[in-house]
Amino acid sequence: MTFLRPDLALWALLVPLIVACWMVHRAFRDRFGRRFAVAPRFAALSRRSTRGRDAAVLLAGGLTAAALVLALVRPQATVTSRLPDYERQDLIIMLDRSASMKAHDIEPSRFARATLEIRHVIREKPDGIDRVALVGFADAAVVLSYLTEDTDSLLFYFDGVDADPNPLFGTNIGAALTSAIEVARKDDRPTRKLFLLVSDGEDHGEELERSLAASRTQGYQVNCIGIGTERAVPIPVRSGDGQETFLRDDNGRALLTRFEEGALRNIAGATGGRYVRSTTGEELQRAIADIVGGERRVVGWRTSTERRDLYPVFLAVAALSGAALWVLL
Repeated sequence: MTFLRPDLALWALLVPLIVACWMVHRAFRDRFGRRFAVAPRFAALSRRSTRGRDAAVLLAGGLTAAALVLALVRPQATVTSRLPDYERQDLIIMLDRSASMKAHDIEPSRFARATLEIRHVIREKPDGIDRVALVGFADAAVVLSYLTEDTDSLLFYFDGVDADPNPLFGTNIGAALTSAIEVARKDDRPTRKLFLLVSDGEDHGEELERSLAASRTQGYQVNCIGIGTERAVPIPVRSGDGQETFLRDDNGRALLTRFEEGALRNIAGATGGRYVRSTTGEELQRAIADIVGGERRVVGWRTSTERRDLYPVFLAVAALSGAALWVLL
Protein backbone atom coordinates (compact mmCIF):
# COMPACT_ATOMS: atom_id res chain seq x y z
CA MET A 1 0.00 0.00 0.00
CA THR A 2 1.21 3.48 -0.85
CA PHE A 3 0.03 6.92 0.28
CA LEU A 4 -0.32 9.95 -1.99
CA ARG A 5 -0.38 12.46 0.89
CA PRO A 6 1.92 11.13 3.64
CA ASP A 7 2.51 14.74 4.71
CA LEU A 8 -0.98 14.72 6.24
CA ALA A 9 -0.24 11.73 8.47
CA LEU A 10 0.28 14.05 11.48
CA TRP A 11 -3.49 14.22 11.72
CA ALA A 12 -3.26 10.69 13.15
CA LEU A 13 -2.40 12.35 16.49
CA LEU A 14 -6.12 12.98 16.77
CA VAL A 15 -6.62 9.35 17.78
CA PRO A 16 -4.48 9.41 20.96
CA LEU A 17 -5.91 12.87 21.69
CA ILE A 18 -9.43 11.43 21.55
CA VAL A 19 -8.40 8.57 23.86
CA ALA A 20 -6.84 11.02 26.32
CA CYS A 21 -9.93 13.23 26.31
CA TRP A 22 -12.10 10.17 26.86
CA MET A 23 -10.01 9.08 29.86
CA VAL A 24 -10.11 12.57 31.41
CA HIS A 25 -13.86 12.78 30.85
CA ARG A 26 -14.44 9.37 32.41
CA ALA A 27 -12.27 10.14 35.44
CA PHE A 28 -14.03 13.47 35.94
CA ARG A 29 -17.45 11.87 35.62
CA ASP A 30 -16.59 9.02 38.03
CA ARG A 31 -15.38 11.52 40.64
CA PHE A 32 -18.52 13.63 40.16
CA GLY A 33 -20.66 10.50 40.54
CA ARG A 34 -18.99 9.59 43.82
CA ARG A 35 -19.51 13.07 45.24
CA PHE A 36 -23.10 13.42 44.11
CA ALA A 37 -24.70 10.00 44.35
CA VAL A 38 -28.12 9.48 42.83
CA ALA A 39 -30.82 8.68 45.34
CA PRO A 40 -32.22 5.11 45.02
CA ARG A 41 -35.68 6.40 44.12
CA PHE A 42 -34.23 8.24 41.08
CA ALA A 43 -31.93 5.44 39.89
CA ALA A 44 -34.37 4.33 37.18
CA LEU A 45 -34.31 7.82 35.66
CA SER A 46 -30.53 8.16 35.67
CA ARG A 47 -28.72 8.30 32.32
CA ARG A 48 -25.37 7.26 33.74
CA SER A 49 -23.38 5.22 31.24
CA THR A 50 -22.20 1.71 31.81
CA ARG A 51 -18.61 0.66 31.18
CA GLY A 52 -19.71 -1.17 28.04
CA ARG A 53 -21.34 1.97 26.66
CA ASP A 54 -18.26 4.00 27.46
CA ALA A 55 -16.04 1.50 25.65
CA ALA A 56 -18.37 1.58 22.63
CA VAL A 57 -18.21 5.39 22.52
CA LEU A 58 -14.39 5.28 22.65
CA LEU A 59 -14.26 2.63 19.91
CA ALA A 60 -16.66 4.50 17.62
CA GLY A 61 -14.92 7.83 18.12
CA GLY A 62 -11.45 6.41 17.63
CA LEU A 63 -12.51 4.44 14.56
CA THR A 64 -14.14 7.51 13.00
CA ALA A 65 -11.03 9.62 13.49
CA ALA A 66 -8.67 6.88 12.29
CA ALA A 67 -10.75 6.22 9.17
CA LEU A 68 -10.88 9.93 8.32
CA VAL A 69 -7.10 10.25 8.70
CA LEU A 70 -6.54 7.20 6.49
CA ALA A 71 -8.83 8.69 3.83
CA LEU A 72 -6.96 11.99 4.12
CA VAL A 73 -3.56 10.47 3.29
CA ARG A 74 -5.04 8.91 0.10
CA PRO A 75 -4.01 5.24 0.38
CA GLN A 76 -3.67 3.20 -2.80
CA ALA A 77 -3.49 -0.55 -3.27
CA THR A 78 -1.39 -2.12 -6.01
CA VAL A 79 -3.47 -4.57 -8.05
CA THR A 80 -1.81 -6.93 -10.51
CA SER A 81 -3.91 -8.73 -13.12
CA ARG A 82 -3.16 -11.10 -15.99
CA LEU A 83 -4.66 -9.99 -19.28
CA PRO A 84 -4.80 -11.76 -22.65
CA ASP A 85 -3.05 -10.41 -25.74
CA TYR A 86 -5.25 -10.95 -28.78
CA GLU A 87 -4.14 -11.47 -32.34
CA ARG A 88 -4.45 -8.19 -34.20
CA GLN A 89 -7.30 -8.09 -36.72
CA ASP A 90 -8.58 -5.68 -39.35
CA LEU A 91 -12.31 -5.37 -39.96
CA ILE A 92 -13.60 -4.90 -43.52
CA ILE A 93 -17.28 -3.92 -43.55
CA MET A 94 -19.40 -4.43 -46.67
CA LEU A 95 -22.55 -2.33 -46.39
CA ASP A 96 -25.55 -2.75 -48.68
CA ARG A 97 -26.61 0.67 -50.01
CA SER A 98 -29.29 -0.54 -52.43
CA ALA A 99 -32.72 1.10 -52.57
CA SER A 100 -34.37 -1.81 -50.73
CA MET A 101 -32.28 -0.98 -47.65
CA LYS A 102 -34.32 2.21 -47.30
CA ALA A 103 -37.44 0.18 -46.42
CA HIS A 104 -39.12 1.14 -43.16
CA ASP A 105 -39.95 -2.32 -41.81
CA ILE A 106 -37.13 -1.55 -39.35
CA GLU A 107 -37.24 1.95 -37.88
CA PRO A 108 -36.18 4.42 -39.07
CA SER A 109 -35.05 2.24 -42.02
CA ARG A 110 -32.94 -0.85 -42.59
CA PHE A 111 -30.03 1.26 -43.80
CA ALA A 112 -30.27 3.99 -41.15
CA ARG A 113 -30.44 1.42 -38.35
CA ALA A 114 -27.50 -0.52 -39.78
CA THR A 115 -25.30 2.58 -40.04
CA LEU A 116 -26.30 3.70 -36.54
CA GLU A 117 -25.26 0.41 -34.96
CA ILE A 118 -22.06 0.13 -37.02
CA ARG A 119 -21.13 3.64 -35.86
CA HIS A 120 -21.40 2.47 -32.25
CA VAL A 121 -19.06 -0.43 -32.95
CA ILE A 122 -16.54 1.84 -34.68
CA ARG A 123 -16.58 4.37 -31.84
CA GLU A 124 -16.08 1.62 -29.25
CA LYS A 125 -13.70 -0.46 -31.34
CA PRO A 126 -13.45 -3.94 -29.78
CA ASP A 127 -10.14 -5.05 -28.32
CA GLY A 128 -8.10 -6.83 -30.96
CA ILE A 129 -9.37 -4.74 -33.91
CA ASP A 130 -6.69 -2.41 -35.28
CA ARG A 131 -8.16 -0.88 -38.43
CA VAL A 132 -11.50 -0.73 -40.22
CA ALA A 133 -12.33 -0.44 -43.93
CA LEU A 134 -15.70 0.29 -45.53
CA VAL A 135 -17.07 -0.97 -48.85
CA GLY A 136 -20.45 0.30 -50.03
CA PHE A 137 -22.33 -1.57 -52.72
CA ALA A 138 -25.50 -1.69 -54.75
CA ASP A 139 -25.32 -2.74 -58.41
CA ALA A 140 -21.60 -1.97 -58.19
CA ALA A 141 -19.20 -1.77 -55.26
CA VAL A 142 -17.16 1.25 -54.15
CA VAL A 143 -14.36 1.26 -51.57
CA LEU A 144 -15.40 4.17 -49.38
CA SER A 145 -12.44 3.82 -47.03
CA TYR A 146 -9.39 1.62 -47.08
CA LEU A 147 -8.10 0.16 -43.82
CA THR A 148 -7.54 2.96 -41.34
CA GLU A 149 -7.22 3.55 -37.60
CA ASP A 150 -8.81 6.98 -37.98
CA THR A 151 -12.35 6.40 -36.73
CA ASP A 152 -13.28 10.04 -37.38
CA SER A 153 -12.69 9.62 -41.11
CA LEU A 154 -14.85 6.49 -41.14
CA LEU A 155 -17.65 8.31 -39.37
CA PHE A 156 -17.29 11.08 -41.97
CA TYR A 157 -17.93 8.55 -44.74
CA PHE A 158 -21.00 7.30 -42.89
CA ASP A 159 -22.28 10.87 -42.71
CA GLY A 160 -21.86 11.08 -46.48
CA VAL A 161 -23.74 7.88 -47.33
CA ASP A 162 -26.50 8.70 -44.83
CA ALA A 163 -27.07 12.09 -46.44
CA ASP A 164 -27.06 10.79 -50.04
CA PRO A 165 -30.66 11.09 -51.32
CA ASN A 166 -30.05 9.29 -54.62
CA PRO A 167 -31.51 5.76 -54.81
CA LEU A 168 -29.05 3.06 -55.85
CA PHE A 169 -30.68 0.21 -57.74
CA GLY A 170 -29.57 -3.40 -57.92
CA THR A 171 -27.65 -5.51 -55.43
CA ASN A 172 -24.36 -7.17 -56.34
CA ILE A 173 -22.93 -8.91 -53.29
CA GLY A 174 -20.28 -10.61 -55.41
CA ALA A 175 -18.87 -7.22 -56.44
CA ALA A 176 -18.75 -6.14 -52.81
CA LEU A 177 -16.87 -9.27 -51.81
CA THR A 178 -14.44 -8.84 -54.70
CA SER A 179 -13.71 -5.27 -53.60
CA ALA A 180 -13.23 -6.38 -49.98
CA ILE A 181 -10.74 -9.03 -51.08
CA GLU A 182 -8.91 -6.39 -53.08
CA VAL A 183 -8.72 -4.15 -49.99
CA ALA A 184 -7.21 -7.02 -48.01
CA ARG A 185 -4.80 -7.94 -50.80
CA LYS A 186 -3.42 -4.41 -51.11
CA ASP A 187 -2.66 -4.16 -47.41
CA ASP A 188 0.94 -4.85 -46.43
CA ARG A 189 0.37 -5.58 -42.74
CA PRO A 190 0.31 -9.24 -41.63
CA THR A 191 -2.88 -8.79 -39.60
CA ARG A 192 -5.77 -11.20 -40.01
CA LYS A 193 -8.65 -9.80 -42.04
CA LEU A 194 -12.19 -10.12 -40.73
CA PHE A 195 -14.99 -9.70 -43.31
CA LEU A 196 -18.44 -8.48 -42.29
CA LEU A 197 -21.34 -8.20 -44.76
CA VAL A 198 -24.49 -6.29 -43.75
CA SER A 199 -27.40 -6.60 -46.19
CA ASP A 200 -31.10 -7.37 -46.59
CA GLY A 201 -30.09 -10.41 -48.61
CA GLU A 202 -31.27 -9.64 -52.14
CA ASP A 203 -28.58 -10.41 -54.74
CA HIS A 204 -29.00 -9.71 -58.45
CA GLY A 205 -25.37 -10.00 -59.48
CA GLU A 206 -23.66 -12.79 -61.39
CA GLU A 207 -20.21 -12.93 -59.81
CA LEU A 208 -20.97 -14.21 -56.31
CA GLU A 209 -19.76 -17.75 -56.96
CA ARG A 210 -16.49 -16.49 -58.39
CA SER A 211 -15.85 -14.17 -55.43
CA LEU A 212 -16.75 -16.95 -52.98
CA ALA A 213 -14.21 -19.23 -54.65
CA ALA A 214 -11.58 -16.49 -54.28
CA SER A 215 -12.48 -16.09 -50.59
CA ARG A 216 -12.10 -19.79 -49.91
CA THR A 217 -8.82 -19.95 -51.83
CA GLN A 218 -7.32 -17.15 -49.76
CA GLY A 219 -8.80 -18.38 -46.49
CA TYR A 220 -11.13 -15.45 -45.80
CA GLN A 221 -14.18 -16.07 -43.64
CA VAL A 222 -17.16 -13.88 -44.48
CA ASN A 223 -19.55 -13.14 -41.61
CA CYS A 224 -23.02 -12.00 -42.60
CA ILE A 225 -25.70 -10.01 -40.82
CA GLY A 226 -29.13 -9.99 -42.45
CA ILE A 227 -31.42 -7.08 -41.58
CA GLY A 228 -35.15 -7.02 -42.38
CA THR A 229 -38.49 -8.53 -41.44
CA GLU A 230 -40.59 -11.16 -43.15
CA ARG A 231 -43.11 -8.59 -44.38
CA ALA A 232 -43.19 -7.40 -47.98
CA VAL A 233 -42.78 -3.63 -47.80
CA PRO A 234 -42.63 -0.85 -50.40
CA ILE A 235 -39.31 0.73 -51.40
CA PRO A 236 -39.23 4.44 -50.56
CA VAL A 237 -37.47 7.09 -52.66
CA ARG A 238 -37.21 10.83 -52.25
CA SER A 239 -38.52 13.12 -54.97
CA GLY A 240 -36.82 16.34 -56.07
CA ASP A 241 -38.75 18.40 -53.49
CA GLY A 242 -37.63 16.12 -50.66
CA GLN A 243 -40.96 14.30 -50.30
CA GLU A 244 -40.86 10.53 -49.86
CA THR A 245 -42.70 8.40 -52.39
CA PHE A 246 -42.51 4.72 -53.37
CA LEU A 247 -40.99 2.99 -56.35
CA ARG A 248 -43.67 1.84 -58.78
CA ASP A 249 -43.76 -0.43 -61.78
CA ASP A 250 -45.04 0.48 -65.24
CA ASN A 251 -48.61 -0.12 -64.11
CA GLY A 252 -48.29 2.27 -61.17
CA ARG A 253 -48.19 -0.43 -58.50
CA ALA A 254 -45.74 -0.03 -55.63
CA LEU A 255 -42.72 -2.32 -55.89
CA LEU A 256 -42.27 -4.46 -52.80
CA THR A 257 -39.14 -5.86 -51.18
CA ARG A 258 -38.89 -8.81 -48.84
CA PHE A 259 -35.93 -9.90 -46.77
CA GLU A 260 -34.10 -12.90 -48.25
CA GLU A 261 -31.54 -14.73 -46.19
CA GLY A 262 -30.64 -17.56 -48.57
CA ALA A 263 -27.63 -15.84 -50.17
CA LEU A 264 -26.30 -14.65 -46.82
CA ARG A 265 -26.54 -18.11 -45.29
CA ASN A 266 -24.77 -19.60 -48.29
CA ILE A 267 -21.94 -17.05 -48.11
CA ALA A 268 -21.36 -17.66 -44.40
CA GLY A 269 -21.57 -21.42 -44.80
CA ALA A 270 -19.29 -21.57 -47.85
CA THR A 271 -16.53 -19.52 -46.20
CA GLY A 272 -16.80 -20.81 -42.63
CA GLY A 273 -18.20 -17.52 -41.31
CA ARG A 274 -21.17 -16.80 -39.09
CA TYR A 275 -24.66 -15.69 -40.03
CA VAL A 276 -26.81 -13.55 -37.73
CA ARG A 277 -30.36 -12.37 -38.40
CA SER A 278 -31.62 -8.97 -37.21
CA THR A 279 -35.37 -8.38 -37.33
CA THR A 280 -35.54 -5.20 -35.21
CA GLY A 281 -32.11 -3.60 -35.66
CA GLU A 282 -31.52 -3.74 -31.92
CA GLU A 283 -29.50 -6.94 -32.33
CA LEU A 284 -26.98 -5.41 -34.72
CA GLN A 285 -24.49 -3.95 -32.27
CA ARG A 286 -24.49 -7.08 -30.13
CA ALA A 287 -24.23 -9.30 -33.21
CA ILE A 288 -21.24 -7.39 -34.55
CA ALA A 289 -19.56 -7.48 -31.15
CA ASP A 290 -20.20 -11.24 -30.89
CA ILE A 291 -18.79 -11.86 -34.36
CA VAL A 292 -15.67 -9.81 -33.69
CA GLY A 293 -15.23 -11.29 -30.23
CA GLY A 294 -15.74 -14.83 -31.48
CA GLU A 295 -12.96 -14.43 -34.03
CA ARG A 296 -10.36 -13.26 -31.50
CA ARG A 297 -7.42 -15.54 -30.87
CA VAL A 298 -5.27 -15.31 -27.75
CA VAL A 299 -1.59 -15.18 -28.70
CA GLY A 300 -0.12 -14.47 -25.27
CA TRP A 301 -0.59 -12.96 -21.85
CA ARG A 302 0.60 -9.77 -20.21
CA THR A 303 0.70 -8.54 -16.66
CA SER A 304 -1.02 -5.28 -15.85
CA THR A 305 -0.32 -3.37 -12.64
CA GLU A 306 -2.54 -0.54 -11.51
CA ARG A 307 -3.13 1.47 -8.37
CA ARG A 308 -6.60 1.77 -6.92
CA ASP A 309 -7.70 4.44 -4.46
CA LEU A 310 -8.91 3.12 -1.11
CA TYR A 311 -10.07 6.39 0.42
CA PRO A 312 -13.76 5.75 -0.51
CA VAL A 313 -13.65 2.63 1.68
CA PHE A 314 -12.28 4.53 4.66
CA LEU A 315 -14.81 7.33 4.14
CA ALA A 316 -17.58 4.75 4.25
CA VAL A 317 -16.14 3.28 7.49
CA ALA A 318 -15.93 6.79 8.98
CA ALA A 319 -19.56 7.46 8.04
CA LEU A 320 -20.80 4.23 9.64
CA SER A 321 -18.76 4.60 12.82
CA GLY A 322 -19.75 8.29 13.03
CA ALA A 323 -23.41 7.31 12.80
CA ALA A 324 -22.90 4.74 15.57
CA LEU A 325 -21.20 7.41 17.72
CA TRP A 326 -24.14 9.77 17.17
CA VAL A 327 -26.58 7.07 18.33
CA LEU A 328 -24.51 6.27 21.41
CA LEU A 329 -24.24 9.88 22.45
